[in-house]
Formats: sequence, C-alpha cells, structure tokens
Amino acid sequence: MIELKLQALGNELGVVLPKEVIDSLDAAEGDSIYLINMLNGSYRLARHDDRFIEKMELVDGMMHEEDA
Repeated sequence: MIELKLQALGNELGVVLPKEVIDSLDAAEGDSIYLINMLNGSYRLARHDDRFIEKMELVDGMMHEEDA
C-alpha cells in the first residue's frame, strides 16, 4: 500500500503520485488518468484506455437501467 498525502493546490486539494505509480500506469506528464469508483467504497486509478472506458460506460448504463 502506498500512502498519499493531500496537499493544497490553489483552492483545491491534490496528491503527488510517486514515480513507481506513474511507471506502473505507463503514464507521463500530460496524459489522462482516471479515478474509478469501484462501488464497494474503494477506488481504482487507471491510465487512459479507450476500450476500458467503453466497457465502463456500458456497465454504468446497465446499472442505471436496473435503477429505473
């Protein structure tokens, strides 16, 4: 587990990701990464992946259909 500290960034809060996390995400400055709510009280940090985003949008749509 990696502990991240919240830091003031202007009027907002943010975190600095350690190099090992950036490397494991295969990310670089300017890339988009996503914080995904896993619906069990936890979150997942993921790099941009068009196929993954399409799947998550499909699942999200299916979940909202069940609520109706």
